[in-house]
Amino acid sequence: MNWKIPLIVALLLTSMSGATLYYRTLYYDAEKARKIAVSDREKQQVAFEQLSRQIQTVTALDRKHTKELEYDKKLITQLEWDVAANRRRLRVKATCSNVSANATSSSLDDAASARLDYTAQRNYFTLRRRIEIAEQQINGLQDYVRRVVLSHQQEAKNE
Repeated sequence: MNWKIPLIVALLLTSMSGATLYYRTLYYDAEKARKIAVSDREKQQVAFEQLSRQIQTVTALDRKHTKELEYDKKLITQLEWDVAANRRRLRVKATCSNVSANATSSSLDDAASARLDYTAQRNYFTLRRRIEIAEQQINGLQDYVRRVVLSHQQEAKNE
């Protein structure tokens, strides 16, 4: 009977040590998973803040270029109305390559100045609007690249 008590005590200590090691391993695994989760959350928070700044920058750029485009469109429309009401003239510089340099021009004293017909005049203003739109799109894309893409690359290099 003397040998049974130390054996039982040894078995209890062994099983308690095994349980302790098992739960200790579970604890360290859980702690490791928690640290990874915290790290991932911090990275996501940084990415979210960066994305939020980019969205604010893009919104400001869009607002700026939309405002400029609206101003240019109003200016072109006003110019078109002024030309239609004869408050301004639309002048087009043109040369005729088929006319020889030695030819003399004939003129009339009461001749009116040459004008574009209505369709050509309308097309001119349509082209002006499209040029302004294209210019604002290009300026907006250049600003986007400068302020968002390049700054994002710079931030990535600094990290």
